[in-house]
Amino acid sequence: MRITYLEHSGYFLEEEDIILIFDYYKGRLPDMPKEKRIYVFASHAHYDHFDQCIFEWADRYPRLQYILSDDIKARGPEGKIFYIGARQAIQVDELKIRTLRSTDEGVAFFVRLNGKLIYHAGDLNWWHWEEEGEIYNKMMRRVYQHEIGKIEGERIDVAFVPLDPRLGEQYYWGMDYFVKHTDTRCVFPMHMCGEYDVYEKLMKESDAVEYKDRVMKVTKPGQTFEV
Repeated sequence: MRITYLEHSGYFLEEEDIILIFDYYKGRLPDMPKEKRIYVFASHAHYDHFDQCIFEWADRYPRLQYILSDDIKARGPEGKIFYIGARQAIQVDELKIRTLRSTDEGVAFFVRLNGKLIYHAGDLNWWHWEEEGEIYNKMMRRVYQHEIGKIEGERIDVAFVPLDPRLGEQYYWGMDYFVKHTDTRCVFPMHMCGEYDVYEKLMKESDAVEYKDRVMKVTKPGQTFEV
């Protein structure tokens, strides 16, 4: 599988005959052969996870379809859009898709494809904001851990998980909890807000010793990985 980091939480996954695109709102797309099946995912309606420009692609790629969180109210090409809510499951062609409820808006995606399990968190994260106070932060911890508890021990091949430096010293709590409570082989950080040195900061955390070799070093848009 070839994986390209687009921008922010946007990722592009390519296999022999299938392309998956997650949470595109800007960035340069790799070449997309028209004969490939293309599936475009958007986890929620926030501007940094969804842009209506994705609907323009349908005119150029006849085998393209959309899987969108049901909080997205935009109008797109008729007959090509599948909406999904939190804690639901659908099948689109051979893709088996289920969701978790986000701790912000929309959903997190699980996609089963060719025997692989791919996870994209969207904005499902442990959002600990000091300015929100103790009650909010305890609630956020409880809700996040409850949601991840629904996939406790799940064998995941590739996961895209927030690593947001705006959270201060708590920037890695969500990823740390996710990796320690799932059996994830390969983790790609996202939602880094352009501060890519957050990866090096994570590598120095004693909490990350047991999994840091599974976290991919994402340093710039357009970076490509073979996994």
